[in-house]
Amino acid sequence: MAANPKDDKKAAPAPAVGDAEASQKKKKMMIMIGAGVLLVLVSVGGTIGALKFLSPQSKSDDAPKASEEAVAVESPVIYYALKPNFTVNYDVGGRQRFLQTELTFAYRDESLLKIIELHMPAVRNSLVLLLSSQIFDDLQTVEGKEKLRADALQAVQDILDKEQADAFARLSSKEKEKFVKEHGKDAPNIDQVLFTNFVMQ
Repeated sequence: MAANPKDDKKAAPAPAVGDAEASQKKKKMMIMIGAGVLLVLVSVGGTIGALKFLSPQSKSDDAPKASEEAVAVESPVIYYALKPNFTVNYDVGGRQRFLQTELTFAYRDESLLKIIELHMPAVRNSLVLLLSSQIFDDLQTVEGKEKLRADALQAVQDILDKEQADAFARLSSKEKEKFVKEHGKDAPNIDQVLFTNFVMQ
């Protein structure tokens, strides 16, 4: 016997009115919670943005600027080759031996070039005396060459320091202030003496 479609409708349970109301309340509650969370997030974000905008720059913001300033202050290295080359002779066991070397100064202050050129006779004299006073065999070692390089640097720095101190003492008060403003308390000096050629025979 075929089933009566009217009987099927009667058999299906009708949704309870209480369940529908509970479902709608849950939906409303979820929407309200979501809206509340969204408002809190917007509020926090707005507060943080306002604080960043109104507050002075943080240290992290200053760090890149400080490093940029340091880079700007740090001048590039300038190389100055002393010409002509230095040639000195040694008496080693009754035999004449020779050293020919080219020296190059490394420094950063452009104003130093005039000072180096002005005092070049004193600089070259000091270097010739230093080179000719070496023991020939010692110069064949890396340590000997490195010691000579350090001694040459010290000799040249001493000359330039002395000459600049004398020149500074002769300046007027205004000229001294200007010099200190441009160069700081310490007079500019060379940073390194480099051997760009070193031949021993």
